[in-house]
Amino acid sequence: MGARLMNTLNVNSPNHGVSRRTVLSAAAASLTGTSLLIAAQSVFAQRGDTIKIGSARAMTGLTSSSFAPLYISVKIAVGEINASGGMLGRPIEIIEADDESSPAKEPAVMRKLVDDGAQALLGPVGSSQTLAAVATTTAMKIVQAGGGWAEELADGRKYPYQYQFTYNTGQQGEAIARHIVEKLKLKKVGILQENSALGESGGAATARSLKKYGIEPASVQVYPVTATDLKVYLSKLRASGVEALVLWNSPAQGMLLTAAGLQAMKWYPAILGGNSLFSNAVLENTDPEVLKNAYGTLIKTMTYTATEPPGARQVAYAKRVVTFPESKEWEINAVISPFYDYLHLLRQVVDTEKKFDTERIKHAFDSTKGYSGMIGSISFSPENHCALTSDQMVMATLLSGKDPKAMHVFRERA
Repeated sequence: MGARLMNTLNVNSPNHGVSRRTVLSAAAASLTGTSLLIAAQSVFAQRGDTIKIGSARAMTGLTSSSFAPLYISVKIAVGEINASGGMLGRPIEIIEADDESSPAKEPAVMRKLVDDGAQALLGPVGSSQTLAAVATTTAMKIVQAGGGWAEELADGRKYPYQYQFTYNTGQQGEAIARHIVEKLKLKKVGILQENSALGESGGAATARSLKKYGIEPASVQVYPVTATDLKVYLSKLRASGVEALVLWNSPAQGMLLTAAGLQAMKWYPAILGGNSLFSNAVLENTDPEVLKNAYGTLIKTMTYTATEPPGARQVAYAKRVVTFPESKEWEINAVISPFYDYLHLLRQVVDTEKKFDTERIKHAFDSTKGYSGMIGSISFSPENHCALTSDQMVMATLLSGKDPKAMHVFRERA
């Protein structure tokens, strides 16, 4: 089966860019998890060598359940790639290390993965975790795609080997400020941010973007990631006359605690934030009154309007993602994970170069323009390592998650 699949896909064709990826995705989508494994075993029969990719992830600790869905894309991408010939004709092998949800653990985790033979890295998830990791991997000169949204991580001059296969807090802050001012017509804005790299970066980006409209935040409140109740912070925001509340949280707990506090206080300001607002646990456990005016930033390809449904490719991919038990409650974050496009682009670059050479991979990534990824049109430059442009990000409504059209994944554009 594996050989027939390789011949059908014409793996050695020189024109194997976007069209080849489209065929690969369509062919792999028809395979079950079992048949993917059988195909890979057939392709790599009697071969013992592999391409090792290191995966840093939180298997234990505070963020382990919130971040686990983002690694579903790794399983899917590796299955597709191995079933269609692997990388350089060799299977990809993912080697993992637990960072215990702790930024302090990242340097040791990175070194362990490299010592174990990793030729490139993915993860960790979380801005604090990724920033702690790149402090080590930059010196190692090893290509990495972290799962952090902090704007700083897109700086190709500071972190030349780290790539952000998503949007970032700078772009999110602009979209949030624009929606508050131009769509909601509100001026009294408060910021509630967790004490993490994501919270700090997101809060600063929001304040900077609001300033362009002549607005200073009425109140900025910072809460510890370990908090179990946010009412004291919410009370201060309400006392300052806030009409729009911008929340910057990473684990789902931040939005759940915010929703619980607002519901208990019977206070219903507009709520805006990032993709961490979209946990389906929030929809299931929150009074709709709290969410009737709630919006989050989201990749445009994962949204719909009354006249524009999500793309067929994204729908097919989403249907596969939600079959994994670990996607439950966080289906939307599982689908927008940065790792699917990273692994497929890495495979394409390495196969084109016919060699796994870090500097050649870096040069090819830095020269990427308009690569057709699952999340959108991906481009990089030596200075800008953020995959997406601001126009590929939109604000979406939280309550649309209850719409059958959303499939627990997509959201309607605001």
